[in-house]
Amino acid sequence: MTVLNLSERQRAILRLVEQSGFATIEDLALRFEVTTQTIRRDVNDLRDRALLTRVHRGVRPNEAARPYASRAGEQQGEKAALAREVLRLIPPGASVSIGLGSTPAEVARLLAGAGPRDVITNNLAAASHLWDAEEIQLSICGGTVRDRSVSGSAAAEFFAGFRVDYAIFGVAGVDEDGALLDFRTEEARARAAMQAHARHAVLVLDQVKFLRRAPARGGWLSAADFVVTNAPPPEALAAGLRQGALILAP
Repeated sequence: MTVLNLSERQRAILRLVEQSGFATIEDLALRFEVTTQTIRRDVNDLRDRALLTRVHRGVRPNEAARPYASRAGEQQGEKAALAREVLRLIPPGASVSIGLGSTPAEVARLLAGAGPRDVITNNLAAASHLWDAEEIQLSICGGTVRDRSVSGSAAAEFFAGFRVDYAIFGVAGVDEDGALLDFRTEEARARAAMQAHARHAVLVLDQVKFLRRAPARGGWLSAADFVVTNAPPPEALAAGLRQGALILAP
């Protein structure tokens, strides 16, 4: 993602929106002590550079502007720790579905050496860790490829055709009421299909996703059998978790 020739305020806007997942024009104006007209000029410029996406009343990150390799390289130690905790939940021989994201892909990398099992996924980065693993029976979703994954209605239909033991997935954010959020409706639908067609749902996410906003809703934090994260969630969200669901990575 290029940030050449941006003002300091525009760089700060990018950092803030990336951390929060969404910001209103009014919130940004208050934060930077400028008028809403000034903020609109800033975010319109960032939108024109494909660095942010304008949505109703505000802006959200443009994930497509950040190459997958760049995102996957962030916080590698934390992702590896989360993936190890997820792997401990999955008994030998259990079938697994794997959703989008670099942390679920890290789980797939560990599964490649963890014995025979069936794995289904629409995450091509995850599949790349598994297609040479002789003990893995791998099924990959067909359809339109975007950002090293298969999106669209085909993904939801694909997951609905299986019944696996464990579904492993991430999210773009978790709203304050516990709703699971993504940036695109098709991603939320695919994730909901994964969860509906698995005996155990495993949500794996970094702590920054708690209270991070995104426009597409699908599912609830309270429905996850396990929530694997690297820090306790806010108290209100923790209260809604199933008993024993929370697993903290060291």
